Parts: sequence; C-alpha cells; structure tokens
Amino acid sequence: MKSNVTIAVLSGVLLTATMISPVFAAPHKPAKMTCEEFVTLDDMVKPKVVYWAEGFNHKGKPINATVDIDATDKLVPVLVTECRKTPKASFWQKIKKHF
Repeated sequence: MKSNVTIAVLSGVLLTATMISPVFAAPHKPAKMTCEEFVTLDDMVKPKVVYWAEGFNHKGKPINATVDIDATDKLVPVLVTECRKTPKASFWQKIKKHF
C-alpha cells in the first residue's frame, strides 16, 4: 500500500514537472523582449516577467526588495493591450513607462 502511494506521488510530480518545465525553460529576457514576445508568452508566465521587471533594472541588478503583487497583476492586462497596439516596441520601455 505504501509503495502504491509513493508511486502515485512520484508519477504526479513527474507529470507536473514535464508539463511546467517548457514554460520555465524558455529563454525569457525581459530587458531585451519586444512587446510581441511578451504577448505570446503563456498567461501564467506574463505576471512573473512583470514581477522581474518591477524588481530589477535593465542590468539584472535588484533595485527593489518588495513587489506589489496586486498592482503588478492589474498591470499585466494593461501591458498586453498596449503591446498588441505596438508589437515591435520594447517591452522594457513599456514597463518603465508604468513604474
């Protein structure tokens, strides 16, 4: 019985890891990303990119120890709308405009 539970848990972990890993393995570089690239990201990843942008400057150095999750989550749809209007624009410039 114990081994069945262990196998079931390990199977779940492996299945989850294989489903999520492509999302996190993608080479996201928010400081160099275009709006078009941001819009094509999975909806689960977009907030994480905005969190990064709020907490780091363009050289990847931390500038802020806290991230306002609620404000950032509200900003994601605004950025998506703006980026759809100008897909070739710099995502970093859009972020800087809002922070």
